[in-house]
Amino acid sequence: MTEAPIVRVESVPVPEEATAEFIESFDGATIRLVHFGGPGTRGDVLMVPGWTEPSEKYTEVALDLIDRGFRVHAIDPRGQGMSQRLKEGDERGRIDDFSKHVGDLRAAVDHLGAERLTLLGHSMGGLATLSYLAEGGRADCAILSAPATRIFPSVVQRMGARAAAALLKAVGQGDRPLSPEGGQAMEFEGNTLTSDPERHAMLRDLLLEDERLTLPRTYAHMVAAMHDQHAKLSKEGALDQITVPTVIVSLPDDEWVNPAHHHKVAEACPAHVTVSEIPGAKHEVLMERDEYRDQFWDIFDSHCEAYLPPLSEEST
Repeated sequence: MTEAPIVRVESVPVPEEATAEFIESFDGATIRLVHFGGPGTRGDVLMVPGWTEPSEKYTEVALDLIDRGFRVHAIDPRGQGMSQRLKEGDERGRIDDFSKHVGDLRAAVDHLGAERLTLLGHSMGGLATLSYLAEGGRADCAILSAPATRIFPSVVQRMGARAAAALLKAVGQGDRPLSPEGGQAMEFEGNTLTSDPERHAMLRDLLLEDERLTLPRTYAHMVAAMHDQHAKLSKEGALDQITVPTVIVSLPDDEWVNPAHHHKVAEACPAHVTVSEIPGAKHEVLMERDEYRDQFWDIFDSHCEAYLPPLSEEST
């Protein structure tokens, strides 16, 4: 184990007992795992953030999970946070194949070796989690928050993004950014991620505190890799290996992913995947106002009560 740093700012109350480490993924890439602590009476939770998000952004979520009796961990997906970045002479940080994200998640799960594990994936992290489960990945329970099983609700937007990524790759510009620097993290006004100004500010404060968390920009290789993964999971029988009880928390008003497609995922795996909706919430429901977060936690708690009885009950 190699100790890794944790960024601490006043607006993001990371527990004092929290630790972090760097682990080695399947191809030698360096992946950061953050361990927030917790009693573990309900088992362990591994949080898988969305694109650009560092683990510290999920501190409030971790505290909510700790209050529910979980031991809580988070992974910095490759290419963001303090995990492997793309740099000259080392291309392991490039997301040109979505299987890299799946392999990193598998490495984290294997490293934790949790007796009972719940996976909580958001957006791109939700797609990575679903992909991991579709390959027979191990877990006892899964909750996917606005998973990016299709980007953008508009067909025109999706086709435009796919065409732009394919064109740039064809002319050798796969690493060319498609998004502005900083994304929507620095300005609350006009953002389409959350309607809560204080929770929106948490990521901004983290970024201002430590440049190592600088947000990666979306680039053509990554967009193409996500579209390829979408096609892979859409093939007949692609979800047949999922045996983990999974709930998709879908947001009908989401402007970043296609919520209608979540129902298609559930239809393809009806024995193990269900969908619950939270109307009105923006894409980052876990960073939303309490009226929406409370609905998420109601869904989470109901799902866990159904599939994760207290450990003491299992042992009797």
